[in-house]
Amino acid sequence: MMNASEASLGPPLLRETVGGAVYRRLREAVLSGRIPAGARINELELASSWQVSRTPIRDALRRLEAEGLLTAVPGRGMVVPILRRSDVEELYALREAVEGLAARRAAERATPAFLAQLNALIKTYGAALKQEDLAQVVAVDDALHDAVSQMAQNRHLEDTIRTARLRVRLVHAASFRLRGRAGKTFREMAKLVAAIRARDAARAEASMREHLASLGGDVVAAFDELPGAPG
Repeated sequence: MMNASEASLGPPLLRETVGGAVYRRLREAVLSGRIPAGARINELELASSWQVSRTPIRDALRRLEAEGLLTAVPGRGMVVPILRRSDVEELYALREAVEGLAARRAAERATPAFLAQLNALIKTYGAALKQEDLAQVVAVDDALHDAVSQMAQNRHLEDTIRTARLRVRLVHAASFRLRGRAGKTFREMAKLVAAIRARDAARAEASMREHLASLGGDVVAAFDELPGAPG
């Protein structure tokens, strides 16, 4: 297994940016797969590479552990978890249930500002897809899911959704590289937005559930090709 310090993680951090920058850089390195599943995080080597003390490194590790992006392994320290196929199946089933409920609640509570936000996001999504800007596609998809879960106006539901999404983040981001998946996801999200705009709560829930069932099925089918899977 490689160590995180062996990955290309960028130049030393400037002193004034240390607090949040350590967390953001380390989080992105994990989510992007630059620190792969199974890799151990070496505090000393990271601190030396980034020219920071171990304190912000430790703080970042604790935050990432709380988000489920790292796990403490006796005798090894903090490690990027390896997802099993069964984990992915269970997490997408959970997402289907809770995000379906969030979509229903969002349709019931939709405000003009929220609907305008959805319209803007789906237009940006389509433009990014045409330009084959994968990073933008992933960012807009995340923003759409965030907007729907926030409009559900239930912080416990939102917390559950956030945790489940983070746990599958490694394989989810990579799923957009699967043949035809980005376009398929866009069409599924467009159906969801149309249902919410119509304030059709039942159709909004069904659209979200269908999207996540479809996505989860594709991710599981291609599981061995995606980051986060056992090496």
